[in-house]
Amino acid sequence: MRLNIKKSVNIFIISSFVSLITLGYVGQAYVSQGCPFNVPYELFPIFIPLLYGIFGLVNYYVVDKFGSKYSFLVGMLFGLLLSFIGRFGLNLPELIFGFTKKTEYNVHIYAMVLYAIIFHFLITPLTEYIILN
Repeated sequence: MRLNIKKSVNIFIISSFVSLITLGYVGQAYVSQGCPFNVPYELFPIFIPLLYGIFGLVNYYVVDKFGSKYSFLVGMLFGLLLSFIGRFGLNLPELIFGFTKKTEYNVHIYAMVLYAIIFHFLITPLTEYIILN
């Protein structure tokens, strides 16, 4: 498969747009917890769409090469990455999502399931529909 810059830019933009889901629920949790000063929320609208775009490209090329069932795997890896950053880097499970030290590991399971669903049922069909039409 040849790299097509126009196609790649479109996939990146489509995938970045889907990041509104994550920005929405993280933003809601952030505001409901009183906007904790030690959470760098102002950086989220930059880095979350950027990561979505990168993983959207990875997803497109993996699906193109191996089939759409692998979008679940890409989504799970993306969810695991975000949950590791959120838990170990920013302590988001405790600060804005209300997890305790005993239950904060659950964020990894929830993230893998959520992002597997997002990638398989939203990003993959959107990119395929827009690229093919």
